[in-house]
Amino acid sequence: MTFKIGLATTFHDPAIAIIDPDGMVVFAEATERYLQFKRAPNCEPDTVPRMESLLRRYIPKGAEVTIATSWSAEFTGFLDQMDRAGSFTLDALLKLSPSLNRSLVPERAERAFIASLHLGQQRAGIGTMLGLDRAFGDAKITGLKRYGHHLSHAAYACWSSPFSDAACLVVDGMGETGASAIFALRGGEISEVKRHRGRESIGFYFGLVTDLAGFDQTKGEEWKIMGLAPYGRRDPDLLALLRQLYRIDGRKLAFTDAATTRRVAAEILARRPANALDQGWADLARCGQDVFAEMMEALLSETAALVPSENLVLAGGCALNSSFNGKIVGRHGFRHVFVPSAPADDGNAIGAAWLAHAEDNHGWRAPKGPMTPYLGSSVSTEPLERMTAWEPRLQKLSPNEIALKTAELLAEGKLVGWVQGRAEFGPRALGNRSILADPRPADAKDQLNAKVKYREAFRPFAPSILAEHGPDWFEDYQDAPYMERTLTWKEAVRQRVPAVVHKDGTGRLQSVTSERNPRYHALISAFHALTGVPVILNTSFNVMGKPILHTTEDAVLMFYTTGLDALVVEDWLLVK
Repeated sequence: MTFKIGLATTFHDPAIAIIDPDGMVVFAEATERYLQFKRAPNCEPDTVPRMESLLRRYIPKGAEVTIATSWSAEFTGFLDQMDRAGSFTLDALLKLSPSLNRSLVPERAERAFIASLHLGQQRAGIGTMLGLDRAFGDAKITGLKRYGHHLSHAAYACWSSPFSDAACLVVDGMGETGASAIFALRGGEISEVKRHRGRESIGFYFGLVTDLAGFDQTKGEEWKIMGLAPYGRRDPDLLALLRQLYRIDGRKLAFTDAATTRRVAAEILARRPANALDQGWADLARCGQDVFAEMMEALLSETAALVPSENLVLAGGCALNSSFNGKIVGRHGFRHVFVPSAPADDGNAIGAAWLAHAEDNHGWRAPKGPMTPYLGSSVSTEPLERMTAWEPRLQKLSPNEIALKTAELLAEGKLVGWVQGRAEFGPRALGNRSILADPRPADAKDQLNAKVKYREAFRPFAPSILAEHGPDWFEDYQDAPYMERTLTWKEAVRQRVPAVVHKDGTGRLQSVTSERNPRYHALISAFHALTGVPVILNTSFNVMGKPILHTTEDAVLMFYTTGLDALVVEDWLLVK
């Protein structure tokens, strides 16, 4: 009986996944949730303090464990050689230029990223070993297996999809040899078709645009470019400058040289408005998003030519660009598009673990997807039980009462924190760690920003919609279980839910069904019965700059220190 523990071991977005002997995912969570440290940069995924209790919960005593990581043995060996050559020392890093190079990031920063990546591979599995020792007195680890970074992306995305056959495109910031790769899924088996080579990438390009627009890619602020883009205009001069960063040779995407990269960045900076650092630069966001789409179209064209299919699986950090994802269906022969709930590096924890399981169990096939995203930690209600001694506003309701009461609060315009079941795997709240609001008042978005989220006004809030009503509200409706794509609202309904209609008439929707999330579906159904609107505003349960909450204590703290009107944790209701 062997369990597989997958570790996402990049220098950002570390995560852990546990796979049982049948290949089922029993737990998956990004490390940022436990640490409450956004993106958990340079942190090991299997932090020792949490591993003992986590392993006791999901792995029986005496079971063997295989650890799998998300960077290949060949690449890890190459990093070892660089380390022995002294490439990662502070003195070596100081000798490198802080200016942009052809990879679209500063040369010194790029080497520092790789140094941090190397440290992550050296530490891989140590926390798991110590956690097993503490939990069971002995770590029965059968080995440490390393798998290719983009293969790990593809394994998680393809095997969690509803497809047996599909084309798969992985696009992110960096991999072992390049930043994108094309795979074929045939009969449930994955094969690499083409691996792009080179240090530059679409991911690094989007990070550069993020920085030039007045934001910070190291803080993960690429989201802001997507939100701000609809407020900008297509500036021909900015487009011309950005297009100098790449070219398309046939179907191949290629990037320019370091000198041109530096010149383009300098010219764009010289044009940047003085208020960009406070408000962002909308025109650059718009042009940057448009050029991103041009680059992605080139890769999709190449993918379709190499792996003709009606089905597309998209993974890697660039698959988080929901604005682009909603425009793929119907292009390049793709009729169906699947993006998993955690397409960035955190998802590789599952991918690596599944690859290890498949290697040891020939002929194994993953369960037909789409996979549930509710794979993370549950919260304890014990703190609430203790609070009843001094908090008279706290009450416990029956499961049948909680949805109706919450719907009534929302219909009254209250802002509600909603914590149910297991946490979502991935960056988006999908109805289990959410802040909810009525989408009908035009000022609901402003109220939520002023009282709770404290984030920029240009960033939209997402609609959760009953899936059965989706075609009545969105043009060319597509099922979107993970809030992974934006679609265009029908003109006739936009005035009914203005708080979740973005500047360009779109919404990054979550399609909710009773099978995927019965409690959340019941809540939206109750709201629909009260208001005639099958939609509620859904945003992640956090404040700007912090990860989504991890514990009941986190939720209670936010309730008392922000403008939330009510908090629902399982069947417990706390109101102000």
